[in-house]
Amino acid sequence: MTEKTKRLFSLGNKEEWKDFALKKAVWVFAGIALETGASDLSAAPAAYALLAGVSGAKTWYVLAGGILGAVIHGFPAAFTSIAAMAIVLAARMLPDLKRVSVRAVERFFAAAGACFFSRVTLAESTADFLAVAVAAVCAGAFAASIVRLESALEKGIDLKKPTVRAHFGVAAGLAFLSLGALDYPFANIGRLVFGAVFLYILSEKSLEAALTAGVAGLFGLCAADSEMGAGAAGFALAAVACGMFKKRGKIVCALGYVFFAAAGTLVSGADEGSIRIMTETIITAAIYVVMPKAKPKESAGISDNTAAMLLCERLNYAADALRGVGAGISAASEALEEKYAFTSESIAERAADRVCRSCPKSMLCWGEKYELFRAEFERLVEQLRTGFPLTDNSMNGECAQICVYPSGVANALTEEYSRYLSAKRDEQRIGEIRRIYSDRLLSTEQILRDLSRADILDDPDREAEKRAEKLLYDAGVRKPRAFVTAGENGLHFEAYGETEPIIDREYLGKLIGQTLGRAVDVPEISGSGGMYRITANKAHALSLKLGAFQLPKGENDVCGDCYDSFTDADGVFYVILSDGMGTGSRARVDSAMACSVAAKLIKSGISLSAALETVNTVMMIKSSDESYATLDICRIDPDSGECAIYKAGAAATYIRSSDRLIRVSLSSAPAGTGGKINLPAQRLKVSAGDMIVMITDGAVIDERWLARELSAPTPPDELSERIARAARAADSGKDDDISVIAVEVGNRR
Repeated sequence: MTEKTKRLFSLGNKEEWKDFALKKAVWVFAGIALETGASDLSAAPAAYALLAGVSGAKTWYVLAGGILGAVIHGFPAAFTSIAAMAIVLAARMLPDLKRVSVRAVERFFAAAGACFFSRVTLAESTADFLAVAVAAVCAGAFAASIVRLESALEKGIDLKKPTVRAHFGVAAGLAFLSLGALDYPFANIGRLVFGAVFLYILSEKSLEAALTAGVAGLFGLCAADSEMGAGAAGFALAAVACGMFKKRGKIVCALGYVFFAAAGTLVSGADEGSIRIMTETIITAAIYVVMPKAKPKESAGISDNTAAMLLCERLNYAADALRGVGAGISAASEALEEKYAFTSESIAERAADRVCRSCPKSMLCWGEKYELFRAEFERLVEQLRTGFPLTDNSMNGECAQICVYPSGVANALTEEYSRYLSAKRDEQRIGEIRRIYSDRLLSTEQILRDLSRADILDDPDREAEKRAEKLLYDAGVRKPRAFVTAGENGLHFEAYGETEPIIDREYLGKLIGQTLGRAVDVPEISGSGGMYRITANKAHALSLKLGAFQLPKGENDVCGDCYDSFTDADGVFYVILSDGMGTGSRARVDSAMACSVAAKLIKSGISLSAALETVNTVMMIKSSDESYATLDICRIDPDSGECAIYKAGAAATYIRSSDRLIRVSLSSAPAGTGGKINLPAQRLKVSAGDMIVMITDGAVIDERWLARELSAPTPPDELSERIARAARAADSGKDDDISVIAVEVGNRR
């Protein structure tokens, strides 16, 4: 049983059967009306033109209506119409092309050919031949427009697009050209349908759709019979006027339509045919009342409003962040592998260092005879590469006479070559893992981008967003898109653009607050993948001020620690501090990678646990060399004062609260050491006047001294520098990089 058959038998209630039957009846009626309304040499499209344009099951309903209309026309003319429909069906046997534009051209020629070849035998003069050619073009244009409209309907017809509006107008105008010819003593079918359709579109859809249908329909009716144009125009005017009753229900709207149509008839003084016009008006109103209301399209949790638009922008931003993570992995891996690679050329050098450094003849072999011994060692390595093992007698010529430890040379070269092979295998294995993970990142990015392409309509009430977009544009943001939402946490402002503002964040926050009519915090600005995001939340109860100071080890120019601070989309403040393995630039690569990946993912709306799992995996696979970094994360809600400290191998954090010094020390492994990351947390509450101090393990602090330092009111930037320099002055602080971050909690002014 096919899906369509299953769906047919699954219709369980009367409403579903009624809706099903009504939709099919419309297509049958369309086939009958177009066929009976089109004369032999008129430009009005017949049923075969609609048959060429529609697709799917609608084809058979239109065909049934067309054949019935041809029979109503009478024989032998019916044979000509049925032959034209047969030509179209033959053309439809060709493979259905996926490209809409190509399919529209194909259907154009199918309808035009059917019209031309079925009517050309009726042409008795040049004028008749020209009329047949015009009718063929009109039939083809009608079919092509139907194809285009069907495609647009699948995506949701948007009459703001000129192409969609043009195809809609062409189809409506040519359809009413056929319907207008159906003129009977009691009513004109074209004018009747025009009034009902125009009233329905105006009340259920948009004014833009109604005007498009109205102008095209008036053209078609006037082209069919110029005398009925005044009546159709009166219907359109009445439909527009009764729009004031739209919110009061369909019956009130229909009564208003009858009233305005009658008033228009009396004012125009159209005595002749006025009874007929009023009859059509009443029938039109009755048809409108019984017509079902348009059902809103269901969507999987995505509505046509600001929330859906905001979701799409966030998905794109998260996809850009994942792309940045993948690019960062590749860049860091290439840099580290180039610097720390174990190459085949180093095998001989490593073996010589192990064996020859303590030999009494080292000065002779690697001084006067350097080129001789270098070439001999490279020959022995090549022998190992070809699969022949080394023995005590493997060394040849003058080198064998001079060398004191030939067995030691053979063993050292063999061991170093084995280490080289093992390193190569490890490198290949890690490279494969890195490739798999990078592929997963790319696939996740693509999924996010696919989700963000959902069709979304503009929110009709976006005054605040529009004001904010103008403000951002004036502030130097190119192509700004602003969103203002109000949830449980209060006002939230979020905007995206291709460039960042040219004014400072404090002034921008003041301007945003004035624009929205509510005070907001200092905006957070972040960039990813060529896109900038600006977020701001309502002014919180607490203010947070950060100060940081770093000291590299010894004579190093680069500190191996890295930190970042930011506010997420919910207004929660984060500080991330990372200490890489070792010191200097080597450690900086690890700490910067861990800090950057964590910050990017959290900013993008990814949960903290998922972000840290990603950091752990990235550190494990970013290079063949052992690589890990600590993570120290402080999360503060500036509304409630809730504070959470997360640690992965990080040093202790100190919090001065009132007169107490709280020490937060949690046992855990750094990121990148293998296995699933375990991130313990300690939660507490901070209030105005508290100070939080985060340090790396290079700074060993005397807690009694720190308690005295924190008892005095000191700005966080000065405090962090004082603590760092005091730690450097201590003996234990000279052998590592030192980073100190101080966060002062205050009241919002």
